[in-house]
Amino acid sequence: MQMTGQPTATQSFSFEIPRANINGPLNLTETVLSGQTSEPEWLRDGAWFTNVTVLDNKPVKYTVNQVDNVDDFSLKVRGVMDVSTGGVTENLEKHLTQGLGLRDDLDFFYRKFAAEDKVLSLTFKNLRGLRLMRGADLFESLICSILSQNNSVKLWNRSARLMMQHYGRVVAFPDGSQEFLFPRAEALAKLKPRELSAKTSMGYRAKPVVNVSRMIAGEEVNLIALTKKPYADAVSLLLELPGVGPKVADCFLLYGAGYHESAPVDVWIHRIVSKLYFHGKKVSRLKTGRFLRERFREWAGYAQLYLFDYARTGEISAA
Repeated sequence: MQMTGQPTATQSFSFEIPRANINGPLNLTETVLSGQTSEPEWLRDGAWFTNVTVLDNKPVKYTVNQVDNVDDFSLKVRGVMDVSTGGVTENLEKHLTQGLGLRDDLDFFYRKFAAEDKVLSLTFKNLRGLRLMRGADLFESLICSILSQNNSVKLWNRSARLMMQHYGRVVAFPDGSQEFLFPRAEALAKLKPRELSAKTSMGYRAKPVVNVSRMIAGEEVNLIALTKKPYADAVSLLLELPGVGPKVADCFLLYGAGYHESAPVDVWIHRIVSKLYFHGKKVSRLKTGRFLRERFREWAGYAQLYLFDYARTGEISAA
């Protein structure tokens, strides 16, 4: 990490993550705007993307910009925090490395499947540098995964932001801005589903959001322990939770817990895989997910991401 600044009396900082610290190409814009996350989408201002997270129990607001192209670049990071502390840059680099998948070996992924899968390899040229994002908080990732069920990216992000505004902690930053953190399980557990739905427009999803929050607040579910289990065991436990079906479970495991063998199957992936790999023959969603896991194994999540985004941008028709 190359430092260009240290935390000061104003609690502002900046630093750079050089190309040498990133394993392969990166397309920051394509990654952040892919619509495939388990946390609310980072806010965009031109080439800069802003997000708020909590590091060592301290809220941090940071903004990231990629300089130059997908192969020869650096990441510029700047930010502010409400409490002065040491080591913020090191912790934030670790956070971004995990959150943006900067250690994932994309060049290996491209080489391997350029030789093994002609369909998937069609996506590589236009989506070079697209990476899997991973949420920083397991509870937030699970709730956002529930919100995404049968929902557009725009609408579930709207519900999540409204939930933050109504029930999340507000933080005043030294730059004069105020930001809302994602609400904790204890806060949501106290609500009635009808109230939550009315405030956030999340509809029927309010009931499982409240019920899951109550289970986690009451320590009936330990997400940390759950995500240390093998994929199949983790899925089985997640499917016991209210409002969690196979797609939600896979979203949480892939984008929240980092299970790269997980491959969420929504209506788009179902159609795309049926068309491209089964010649349009109708196959079940469960079979689609199993096909992706068996064919791409530890890269199934990446294969799902690339196929989805390639179709979403109109390169492949999913009709």
